[in-house]
Amino acid sequence: MDQYLTTRSWVQSRSRPLVIGLTVTAVVAAAILIFWMISSSRDRAASESLADAFKVAEATVANPIPPNVTGYAFASEDEKNRKAYEAFEKVARDYPSYYGDLARYCAATYQLKFDPAKAEATLKDLAQRESTVAAQARLALAQRYAASGRLDDAVTTLQQLKSKPGDVAPLLIDLKMAEVYEAQGKIKEAIELYFSIAKTSRSAGVGTMASTRLAALDPARLDQLPPPEPTSPFAGR
Repeated sequence: MDQYLTTRSWVQSRSRPLVIGLTVTAVVAAAILIFWMISSSRDRAASESLADAFKVAEATVANPIPPNVTGYAFASEDEKNRKAYEAFEKVARDYPSYYGDLARYCAATYQLKFDPAKAEATLKDLAQRESTVAAQARLALAQRYAASGRLDDAVTTLQQLKSKPGDVAPLLIDLKMAEVYEAQGKIKEAIELYFSIAKTSRSAGVGTMASTRLAALDPARLDQLPPPEPTSPFAGR
C-alpha cells in the first residue's frame, strides 16, 4: 500500500507536465506537417504557373488563327510578346521566392520587343545580382546595347561577362564580342576571334557561325583551320 501511494503521488505530481509536453509535441508536429503541405502545394503551383508562362511564350502565331490549334495562339508577334511578358511578370509577383529572378528575366526578354527602355532597366538590375540568371541578363544586356548602337557599352558588358560567365558558354561570349568588333570596324580583332572560335569547335553551332563570318572577312584564314570534326564515329573509315 505504501508503494502504491508513493507511485500514485509521483504520477500525479508529474502528470500535468507530461500532458503539457505531449500536447506541445503534438502541436509542433502538426505545425510542421501543415507547413510542409503548404510549401509543397505552393511549390507545385509555382512550377505550374511558370510552365504555363513558357507555353504562352511558345504560342502559335497566325492570322487568322487556325480553328484546330492546340494551346495558346495569337494573331501577331506583338500580341504574343505582350502576353508572354504578362505571364512571366505574374509568376515573378506571385512566387518571388521560387522563380522571381528567372521569371523577371524571361519577362524582360519579351518586353525588349515593345518597351525596350523598361526591359533594359530590369536586365541591369538582374545583371548585378548574385543569382543564376545574372550571366544571362548580362548577355541580353550586351545584345541590347549592340542592337541600339552602343557598341562600347556592349564590349564592356561582354568583358564583364567573360570574367564571370556563369552558365553562358565562353565561345558564345567570344562570338558576340567578335560581332561587336566587326560592327565597330575592328576587322582584325574580329577575324582573330572568329578564327579562335572556329579552331576550337568548327562543327558546333557557334563554330559554324564563326567559320561563315571568317569566310566572308578573310577566306585565307579559313584555309588554316583544321578539318571539321567527324559527325559520325564511322566517318573517315
